[in-house]
Amino acid sequence: MKLFESDDDEIGESLAQLQSADAGRRRVALAALADCGDTAAVPGLLGMLRDPEPSLRVEAARALAAFRLLSVVDGLLGALRDADPELAKAAASSLKELQVPGCEPRLLLAVGDPDPGIRAAALAALTPLRYAAALDPALAALRDDAAEVRCAAAGLLGWLQTEAAQPGLIAASRDADPEVRQTAIGALLGGGSDVTDAFAAALADANWQVREAAAARAGKLKLAGVLQPLIGCLADEYWQVRVKSAAALGQLKCAEAVPGLGAALDSPVANLRKEAAASLGEIGDRAALPFLDAHAEDPDPDVRKLIRWARGRILA
Repeated sequence: MKLFESDDDEIGESLAQLQSADAGRRRVALAALADCGDTAAVPGLLGMLRDPEPSLRVEAARALAAFRLLSVVDGLLGALRDADPELAKAAASSLKELQVPGCEPRLLLAVGDPDPGIRAAALAALTPLRYAAALDPALAALRDDAAEVRCAAAGLLGWLQTEAAQPGLIAASRDADPEVRQTAIGALLGGGSDVTDAFAAALADANWQVREAAAARAGKLKLAGVLQPLIGCLADEYWQVRVKSAAALGQLKCAEAVPGLGAALDSPVANLRKEAAASLGEIGDRAALPFLDAHAEDPDPDVRKLIRWARGRILA
């Protein structure tokens, strides 16, 4: 007997095969339903979230991301409680991808769940929705005991792009967890001395990913108040931080950085040499010409191209 009905014979057959005792046949049917794009497949896929085969439950959770229905949101929220961490991870990923209109109250309710994994997943799913009513719960979640929840809250606040979130994000940029600090500093907007101080501290953070995020964000925000820390980061032990700092200094058109950017053209890291050449061109200071001329025959063709571009821009 078929548990699900569909007007489409192929979908109906696949739904029926989900009841097979053979996991291989259920897998084939699940794949067919995942690709069909017909909402008639949803009840069967939701049922597969309770399949005895763990890998099929995970595949079903991933497949459900293609169906923007409130029933799918409810099913995935339930799957977050599964004892299998892979299923919970897949469900959280699909929830964030779904962006179903009208699902915000359901997700907001889950932000208060006793399980930190569910709280974090709900905050992450709310993030791309830019739901204004999530502001206060997210600010409160910055004080959560679980770092994963604080990190998700900082990410959500970054997407809201509101001044009201800035004090909380500044505090979170000093969080004990480096991932929270990294997310918070990347979510900050430009502003006064308190924001500048937060970036200066982040550019000196013990964790290199935090320094990298701070350099990248400072450049996008054009924070002139952190020019000296950014110049100092051109000598960072991690090339990733040096690359972002070089790019930021170009965005800020910092002539004072020309010697440091010129020295970066000697780096064995091609990406750093490219960013340094591009930033020297953006700054447009003739003091960069000797550095550019000395590296006109760089072994990397992309670096050579940027050096020619930078020289032309300076001499124009």
